[in-house]
Amino acid sequence: MAKTKTVSLGKKGSFKVRPGALHRALGVPAGQKLGQAKISSALKSSKPAVRRMAASAKGFTAMGKK
Repeated sequence: MAKTKTVSLGKKGSFKVRPGALHRALGVPAGQKLGQAKISSALKSSKPAVRRMAASAKGFTAMGKK
């Protein structure tokens, strides 16, 4: 089982993530980037956990482009 990391959002609170979980759910090797097309298709997944992870990934990429 993968260890969890806590992501702090300052005053808005925090949440826990499992690094590499979205890669494993989508079948992408850990060294490769997911890409926006994969993340967009994961947002429409039938599995709620995959949708949540994809939404977080989309937010994390937006945070890095400041």
